[in-house]
Amino acid sequence: MRRLLSALLPALLLLAAATGCGVATSEEAPAGSRSSDVAFLTELMHRDAALLNLLDVGLGRPLGPGVAVATDELRADTTARIETTADQLESWGEEVPKTVRDHAFEHSTDEHDIPSLDGMPTGEDIEQLGQVPRAQFEAAFVALLRSSLETTCELAADHSADAEAVDALAADVEKSCQSALKAL
Repeated sequence: MRRLLSALLPALLLLAAATGCGVATSEEAPAGSRSSDVAFLTELMHRDAALLNLLDVGLGRPLGPGVAVATDELRADTTARIETTADQLESWGEEVPKTVRDHAFEHSTDEHDIPSLDGMPTGEDIEQLGQVPRAQFEAAFVALLRSSLETTCELAADHSADAEAVDALAADVEKSCQSALKAL
């Protein structure tokens, strides 16, 4: 069986090359022109991880129906987007960043590992939110959430992608953030 596969593999590869069918990748942009897309995807992963940390604080808290639905949709969108972003970076052979959601990140002592993200909640913000009295929680939670969404929406709107997949992702990010902002 191995001999048969070994004999057929070169022919299959030649056939795939001749018919234009190759290994499917997300590489629309030449490698040298991807640096802004890689930077965008990396920042987006960090923003999405910080957003998930914020959404975690809202779990089990008293939230109005509109806010609860918006946060559930955001959690699903953000989780899927992190996977898409990681897949895109991997398909280009780029490093997938460690985020605040990764266990190894918690034990990091390097300051350079912790990116500064305008408008996103810091660890201190998250900790303080967890201590807000029940009656004031939703207002404080929504204020942090709105800031996070507004700045992420700006990032996506301002990005000029080289790769079609990244352009589509940026458009989805902007649409998702705008939808959530309207629901809040």
